Amino acid sequence: MKPKTSCPSCLILLTFALFSTIFAVTLLARRYAHDDTRKTTVAERRRLLRLTDPKSVTSKDLSEVAWRQVAPSQQISCNLDGTSCLDPIGIVGEWVHLPDRTFAAPVCCDLRTELRKSPDVCGTEEGNRKFYSGFPSYPQQTDGNGCRCEEMNFTDDYEWRSPHLPQTFNPVDTCRLLGNRTAMFVGDSTMAQTATTLMNSLLPGKCQMQVMFAESDTLVGRSFGVLNRGKTWKDWVNEVMPDITVVTVGAHVSSEDALYLGLVDEVLSGMIEMQSRHPRMKFVWRTQTPGGCTNEIISPRDVNVAAQYSTEHFRGLYNYETFYRRDLLLLDRLNRAKIPYLDMRMLYSRSDAHVSVFPGGPVRGDCIHWCSPGPLDVIGRLFHQLLNEEL
Repeated sequence: MKPKTSCPSCLILLTFALFSTIFAVTLLARRYAHDDTRKTTVAERRRLLRLTDPKSVTSKDLSEVAWRQVAPSQQISCNLDGTSCLDPIGIVGEWVHLPDRTFAAPVCCDLRTELRKSPDVCGTEEGNRKFYSGFPSYPQQTDGNGCRCEEMNFTDDYEWRSPHLPQTFNPVDTCRLLGNRTAMFVGDSTMAQTATTLMNSLLPGKCQMQVMFAESDTLVGRSFGVLNRGKTWKDWVNEVMPDITVVTVGAHVSSEDALYLGLVDEVLSGMIEMQSRHPRMKFVWRTQTPGGCTNEIISPRDVNVAAQYSTEHFRGLYNYETFYRRDLLLLDRLNRAKIPYLDMRMLYSRSDAHVSVFPGGPVRGDCIHWCSPGPLDVIGRLFHQLLNEEL
């Protein structure tokens, strides 16, 4: 009996059909097994797309900390629980030695009458520590002992240069960018110095009266171990209704980082919610102005080295060693929330320009407030950049 003739093509077709059937069944099983997860993922993606625009955030979205859902910055990398961050690039630029440099805000008028310059220079208006705007014709008065550095013949011979900032400050052009909008700076006494320097920088552009300062040491009206002066940031915003609100916090938060981060999260969620109700409002955050006193400028060509120095060498000096670490934690959250910021980390090099750096000087124990005129003069160019690129 002859054996049956084999059919190679039939075997190939049969094998192909068998594997096709198995593959189709597997795909179908996976689809049904993961269908609920797939739908959830799509819904989540749609919600995340809404959250990238603060105007579209709803009260339901705010049941969570909505900003957490936005993709983080590619530059700053943090651990999974967001309690420690690194910035491999850091702030770009250097402090250039320029003897006889010019200042955008060259005059310092002390808040205290007995220390103030003559009326033809500083006027006769009386300042207010809690809330104020730029004066119509004269420089606004400075608190924080900034004017006392002149008694020690302090002159700032360094200017910040960065490819990310205009080399010179143009107050007329900055006022043009501001238009008829108002900007309110909310925070502690370091924020008051920042706001005052900006007001006085804008005098030639004639929009200094549109810039305001409002006192709020902790932003939320609760004590975190130090002072808690002023109204909450929300109370100030609801009272003044500015177009632009710039906030900062940190110098009066001496407790652990977890409480600081909880405070930041609370304010960010409030900003997103308020902007959803008032779309014209813009919110900005300012990094901390570093503390610490040294005889010389630190690492003028690499601020990132100076920031590390402040972390290692200012331990026990109030809470200064926490500032840079918290700045990175803050910047990571701001990038996620898509909230613009005034990045003033270049000041980590300038521990030589605080009001108590002078041996035997008139002010003791103050390594947080700045000599004026001095490094804070950079705020004019930073504000111009903010208006031009973010607002």
